[in-house]
Amino acid sequence: MKTRRTKKIVLGVLIAIALLAGIAPLGSARAESQPFKDVSQADYYYKEVMAMYQQGAISGYGDGTFLPQNTVSNAEALKLVCLAAGFTFSAQADASKPWYTDVMSFAVEKKIADAGTDPNQAASREEMCKYIAAAFNIPLQAGTDAFTDTDSSLANTLYEYGVISGIPNGDGTLSFGGGNKVKRCEVCVMLFRAKNTVQSSSVQALPSVTEESSAQEDEPIVSTSAEPFVLDLSHYQVARPDSFSSFDDYVNAWSYMLANAVLCEQFRLEGSYTRAELTQIMTKAQNAFYFASFDYMEYYSFLNRWKISAMYSLDENGNCLDPTITLRLSNVFGISDSEILREISVFKESCAQIVTNLFANGTLSTAMTAKERAYVLYRYVAQHVVYDSSSTLYSGYNAVVGGTAVCQGYTAMYNYLCNIAGAPMVSMTGSSGGNGHVWSRIFSNGVWYNIDSTWGDPTTGDPNYCDDSWFWVSDSYLRNAGKPRSFDSDTLIYG
Repeated sequence: MKTRRTKKIVLGVLIAIALLAGIAPLGSARAESQPFKDVSQADYYYKEVMAMYQQGAISGYGDGTFLPQNTVSNAEALKLVCLAAGFTFSAQADASKPWYTDVMSFAVEKKIADAGTDPNQAASREEMCKYIAAAFNIPLQAGTDAFTDTDSSLANTLYEYGVISGIPNGDGTLSFGGGNKVKRCEVCVMLFRAKNTVQSSSVQALPSVTEESSAQEDEPIVSTSAEPFVLDLSHYQVARPDSFSSFDDYVNAWSYMLANAVLCEQFRLEGSYTRAELTQIMTKAQNAFYFASFDYMEYYSFLNRWKISAMYSLDENGNCLDPTITLRLSNVFGISDSEILREISVFKESCAQIVTNLFANGTLSTAMTAKERAYVLYRYVAQHVVYDSSSTLYSGYNAVVGGTAVCQGYTAMYNYLCNIAGAPMVSMTGSSGGNGHVWSRIFSNGVWYNIDSTWGDPTTGDPNYCDDSWFWVSDSYLRNAGKPRSFDSDTLIYG
């Protein structure tokens, strides 16, 4: 590498070799005080949004925004309300049906929503209040007259319980604004207050039920956790590297982008480089992506196409002066950036609610070891996701929301659940029987153990069955088992 500066004679030249690779898909609370650039302490919803964010119940977008004024659909509102109230329900197994099929069916069955509710229509404030009152089993009361624009017992009851506070009219009175479309910030406020209401008053939420345990519908949720649990988001607190000069920097750059769903990032190199030197840097940066994907398979399942390019000036010797390297992530199936970011947000919020519920009902406990927590979640994934025989559903969103995915979706969902539950999990890619495959790995007591949540999936027709033979097994076991597999890490060179 040459560092001596010389006169620039050509400006704005794009490197001739831009690396573009689309990978073929395989068969503790956050410490940030200001995570969203469009949410400030001056906003009335600041406390609730921050609390919900720190609990892992909501998330923002890859550009650092929360978009608090955006509306939510009825289906999205119902999913958030039901999960916040402690419900669990079987995920939609039929990939040909919309993701919200199970949500809507469950909400209608439990009389949380009417049968004619349009899942795609933006929810109103009144509809959101109705969902909350029904899901949290808040009895409607008469006697209060809080609003100038309605005498609704629903609105007045939720006002009394502190779930809503009304819209100031400017003259000291309040309006309910029931016909207004409910916003993301309002959803946070309402759900945060509703959960506190249920926990601090005589109001009792409807019991959590699953199709497998419907006989216990009348039993309340009782937590057996030794102490309160806070979602562990430490694995995803990845900072942008300060430099871009070593292979570790390249891996960290991709890890930062994946963990934070950052779609595009630029790194400036100081000095003069030959074209061969610059191409070598870009090639190493491309190889580094594989190592980052091992640590963040949950995000790689969404962002599995990458592009590396460089912009530079030429000096008088034809060398590349002070090049800027651009790393770009997108989806190999052509799903738009905005849709991918939306799916990631829903994926994270859904996983956070699953783990929160499992701790709330005692299925998970802070007294458990990492292995015990990993096993609970191994069985959970096996019993809530079915394999996608069409081989078209790859992401964690497909697994969590649709209940159907290939191994990549299984692993993405499992890894995220484990990581936020305190069982630090990464992944490995390889092949078995000539087919590409991905599974999970955990480092415990100086040894790597493998967990294949896809192969733990029931194959007997019994929804409660789980194949435990693929849980917490050694590398040698996988290499020599009845279904031996290879490890891609054996063919990769770090650095």
